[in-house]
Amino acid sequence: MMKINAGRAGAWLLVGAMVVPSTVLAQEISPEDAVSTERLQAPEIAPVAEEEAEDERLDWDFRLTSEVHSSDNAGFRQLDEENGNQERIETDDRHTFAYTSIAMGANYKVLDDTTLNFSASHSGLWGSDQLGGTNDFGGFFYVYDLNVDWQALDLDAVKLNARFGRQAYTIGGTPRDYFMRDNVDGLTLNFDFGAGGKLRVLAFDLFASQGRPDTVSFLRWHAGRDLVYNMRGETNTFRYGGVYENTDLIDGLEARAFGYFASIGGAGTGADRTHEGTLGNFSDNDFSWLAGARASYYLELDTARLGAYGEYAYSGGIDRKEVNIGVHDVAIDGQAFGAGVSGDLDLGAAGLHLALQYFRADGAQYGADGLQFNHGFVSMGGSYAGGLNMGRYNGWRPSAYVSREGIAHSEHDIRREGGTQILHGGLGVTLDPGLRLDLGAWMYQDTGSTNLDFARLDAAGDRLPSGYSRDQLEAQQRLGKSLGTELNASLSYQANEALSLYGMGGIFLPGEFYEIEITRNAGSARGSVDNLQQFWAVSAGATLVF
Repeated sequence: MMKINAGRAGAWLLVGAMVVPSTVLAQEISPEDAVSTERLQAPEIAPVAEEEAEDERLDWDFRLTSEVHSSDNAGFRQLDEENGNQERIETDDRHTFAYTSIAMGANYKVLDDTTLNFSASHSGLWGSDQLGGTNDFGGFFYVYDLNVDWQALDLDAVKLNARFGRQAYTIGGTPRDYFMRDNVDGLTLNFDFGAGGKLRVLAFDLFASQGRPDTVSFLRWHAGRDLVYNMRGETNTFRYGGVYENTDLIDGLEARAFGYFASIGGAGTGADRTHEGTLGNFSDNDFSWLAGARASYYLELDTARLGAYGEYAYSGGIDRKEVNIGVHDVAIDGQAFGAGVSGDLDLGAAGLHLALQYFRADGAQYGADGLQFNHGFVSMGGSYAGGLNMGRYNGWRPSAYVSREGIAHSEHDIRREGGTQILHGGLGVTLDPGLRLDLGAWMYQDTGSTNLDFARLDAAGDRLPSGYSRDQLEAQQRLGKSLGTELNASLSYQANEALSLYGMGGIFLPGEFYEIEITRNAGSARGSVDNLQQFWAVSAGATLVF
């Protein structure tokens, strides 16, 4: 939907604070996302040119976007008005809405070695005078960057920049970073060794904070949940880690190695043993880590650019549970890997863009008793999967991940978060003057597994601990099956250097995973035995960048 400008417009995450129906997430998908394997970095303001004049110390960008959207059947079920209010509420998911967003980014070079970076956006729905309202977090603006960049060392052998505050962070090197792509609140240290490569250290990220509101007089926590106890001060989730990268050693080759660790605070799944602080004042001491490597190679020819990449990561850790009631601690033990090839061809009057990508992350594992004992692969919070339907509307994640509520894992919800295998193909055609057509397809499959004997389902259900139901056991029959296929098409027109117009449509064809109907006790994506519905979405808009 939005065209990411490689110049100054690449300074921010496009529109992240939309106040829209719950099935629509703040995730921007450009027409090129259907096909491109260019390296899409997280939002980052371009460095200011080193100029002496005061008015040239400031670099800024603005982006204004207006879009219209319509969709139906995000839950894959037909409208049911015959079987009570709850069915009517869950299946009546047709939406048509429009919104406008304005985003601004700026950096100001205070001194030769010190720069202030800032980017934010405001979004609002059309109609009922909602355009000037607040976002989901209670603010008028959503802030993407608010930090100070200080060049602490400038030597021949090494340069060091320290960045304090909110900032974008990603590993880099792939079109979608499913391992780690997020905004961080903390400190990063960026070492540049010249030909020896770069080391980007995430010294600390205060990822999630939770505390009692009476403990600080000059600030207050987000009013999402008030803890009964202060959890011995273990109320925050921290992330640490870093990535070593070398992109200059061999022309066209980029190599990266990375590792991250998350210490999960006492909220959400980080306080299962005390039921989120209700029965005690201590956290579970849960943690998660991942490590891996990524490499890509691009070959530049006179009329073509060819590329390939590969990636691998392994995650470990523990999500502790209240084992005294008969459940198991859930391990974090899984692998994820991916690869892709791309080609951009200049045919004179037209350009041709091709891409083929594969990704797989290990899913959940359940024992013979029907209880979960492994989350599979758990990321640090990365990109969404898919295009308009599953990426932007339903917000699918291709694995479990570390969230602000602990480990997010929900393979049976409309907003799916669980192990997934993805095969993606794309084709794009660029025509003069300024026209581009993109086609994309994604095939999804669940990667979870269970040892439950479904012939003995009743017996297993009778032995379940309190709080668990037979419905959750029945839902495990879905694991390992095809989730479905998503098809997208978009047409964009670059009217001039500042204005682009675009339209996009998509359809999701549910697979056999959703042909097994489940109850709402097991998840919100209930599916249907004999009346599964296709999820469609269309949108159109305009973007002005200056």
